[in-house]
Parts: sequence; C-alpha cells; structure tokens
Amino acid sequence: MAGEIKVSILLAAAIVSIVAVYHVLSARFPDDYGDITAMAAEHYGVDEPLVRAVILVESGYREDAVSGAGAEGLMQLMPATRAEVSAKSGVPDDGSPRSEILMGTYYLRSMLDLTGNVRDALAAYNAGPGRLAAWKRGEGEMYPETRAYIDRVLTARRIYSLL
Repeated sequence: MAGEIKVSILLAAAIVSIVAVYHVLSARFPDDYGDITAMAAEHYGVDEPLVRAVILVESGYREDAVSGAGAEGLMQLMPATRAEVSAKSGVPDDGSPRSEILMGTYYLRSMLDLTGNVRDALAAYNAGPGRLAAWKRGEGEMYPETRAYIDRVLTARRIYSLL
C-alpha cells in the first residue's frame, strides 16, 4: 500500500511537471494564428512548425513589426518581395494576418523549392536568394546574423513540433 502511494505521488508530480513545462513553452512560443498557419502550411506544403517558427523569429507574432531594413508584417517581407509574392500567389496585400501568413508561407515554399533544403531556404528567406547564391559561389561568407537566424528558427521549429 505504501509503495502504491509513493508511485501515485511520483506519477502526479511528473504530470504536474509536464503540464508546467507545456505552459511555459506555450507562453514563450505563441501560436496566435493557429488556424491560419495550419491552412497556409497545408495549402503550400510547408511544415507548419516551420511556418510558426519563422513568424516567431521574424516578428515575435507582432502584426505591426517593421525591421530596420524595411521588412514588414508577421513574416517580415520586404516591400518589393511582398508585391512580387502578392502578384504571383494571388493573395491580396491587405495587411491582414491571413494575407501576411499566406504570402510569407508562399515565399518560404518558393525558397524551399529554389534551394532544396530547409537551411538554405532559411538563409535565402533571411538574406535573399541572390545573397545565398553568391555565398554558394564562394563570394564571401554567410552573415553571422543569418547563421544565428537559421539556428533560432530551427530551434523554435523543434519546440513547435512538440507543442
């Protein structure tokens, strides 16, 4: 009987710990647009945790995010890229979370198709496909910021895969 009580207490403590970790991770790794990210990921054939991770790293899930370079929105597309993606994808550039996530996921899919792997696609998403091509030709080295960006996105992707 005493042994069963100890096991029950240990099991309860383990469950409480797991729930606590889940809540902490959920708070640090939001998914405020879960329905939209799921739809965009499925529509464009991109891993949903990857889409969520790009949003987290690019904008911290802030709709009004603007980078020093001029990238805007949840997935931080540059104005010229935004216009090109809107025209090619047919997604209206109306600034809504839906359009931001659809356009960003479309662009991420195009970088995956262009490069053939996630690491290079993220480098191209961050620094531009032309810069990635130059690095591949041996023209300079990858920016430390881009290396850090790739690592942050891949780490967030792993965590989102667990949530």
